Amino acid sequence: MAHIRHPVGNAWRGPRTALFFVLVLVLGAAGSLGAYAADAIGSVTYLEGSVSMVRDGTDIPDVQIGQDVQAFDVVKTADDGVAEISLTAPQLPRMTIKLSADTQFALEVATTGDGKLQSTVSLLGGQVALKVAKLLGSQSVRVQTESAAMGVRGTEFSVTAVSTGDVLVDCDEGAVAVTDDKGRELSAAPGSVVEQRPGEAYQTVPVAPAGLEQFRAQWREQRRQFLEANALRFIRVNAALYRQLSREFTALHQELARNQSIVNKWAFEDRAGQVGSRVEVLRERRLMGAQLVRLRRTAFRLERVAFRLERLQALHDRGIGAGSLEDGTTTAVFFAQVARERQDVRRKLALTRYLTKQFLRRNEGHLPE
Repeated sequence: MAHIRHPVGNAWRGPRTALFFVLVLVLGAAGSLGAYAADAIGSVTYLEGSVSMVRDGTDIPDVQIGQDVQAFDVVKTADDGVAEISLTAPQLPRMTIKLSADTQFALEVATTGDGKLQSTVSLLGGQVALKVAKLLGSQSVRVQTESAAMGVRGTEFSVTAVSTGDVLVDCDEGAVAVTDDKGRELSAAPGSVVEQRPGEAYQTVPVAPAGLEQFRAQWREQRRQFLEANALRFIRVNAALYRQLSREFTALHQELARNQSIVNKWAFEDRAGQVGSRVEVLRERRLMGAQLVRLRRTAFRLERVAFRLERLQALHDRGIGAGSLEDGTTTAVFFAQVARERQDVRRKLALTRYLTKQFLRRNEGHLPE
C-alpha cells in the first residue's frame, strides 16, 4: 500500500511536483476506504485466467472470485481471461456483466437530471455481455462506447468494440436502443443487430437468432483481418489522436494543480469518511466542476485510444504495421514514447476517475456538468 508523504520545504512546488503529491495522496487514500465499505455494489462471481482491477489509483493485479466491485472501478481481462460480475446493491437493478478475453470497462453509477440512478458500463474495448433484470422507473442502464450509447430496457445483449473502432450490438432477448454520435437511434433485437463498419455509419442488419453466434465470430474475424491489413493506417490515425489528447490532458492536469488544496482536502476527507461543511462543498463544486467536465471529456477519448494503441503495438511487435508516421517519426520510436508515458497517463486517468467519485459525494450523486 502506498503511504502519504507530506511536503517538506519547497519540494512540492511547481505543477509536476504538485501533481505527484496529489497522486500520492490518492494512492494513500485508496488503501483506507473502510469507512466506505458500503460502496461495494457487487462482486466477481466467476473468472478464468488473468483478471485485474484498478481502484482509486491502486492496482489489484490478481482478482479472485468474491472480489468486491465498486463504482468507478476499472476491470481488465488478459488474453487468457474471462470474468463475470454480479451487481447486487439494493438501489441498482440486478445485473450480470460477462467480460470476454482482452476486455476493459469501467462502471459508473450516478444520478441523472431527471432523478434516475443510472448505471453506465463504459467499454474501453473488447466485449461485454449483459443480463439485466426488469428496471424500475427510478433506474437506468446503458453501455457506452466511443461512438455510441446503448440504452437498456431489461434484456440480454452484448456489445463488442474492436481496435478498428467498430462496434457490434446484438441482442438475445428484449431490445437495446443504440444512439450514435450523430444522435441517430437504431434498435437491436432478436433477429437483427446494429453494427458500425470501417468508415461507415451505424446500421441495422438482419441476423437470424439461430445464426447469431456464427455471425459474431465472423464479424470479429473480419475486423481482425482488416486491422492487420491496414495496421499502419490505424497506427497513424491513433498516433495523431494520442498526441493531441495527451497534450490536452497534460495541460488540464496542470490547471488542476492550481486547485491542489481542494484535491488534497478531498483525499484526507476520504480517508476520514467525511466531507466538508456546506459552504466548503459549494465552493469546491464551483471550482472543480468545470475542470472535471473537461478532464472527463478528454480522458474518455484518451483511454480508448490508449487501449487501441496497446493492441496495435502487439501487432507492431510481430512486424505488422511498421513504418513512419506523417511527420517522419518511425513507428518504433513512437511506440517507445508511448511506453515511457504509459504509467503517467494511467495515473492521470486514475486521478480523474477518483476526483469524479469524490465530486459525486459532494453533489448528491450528480456528475459535473
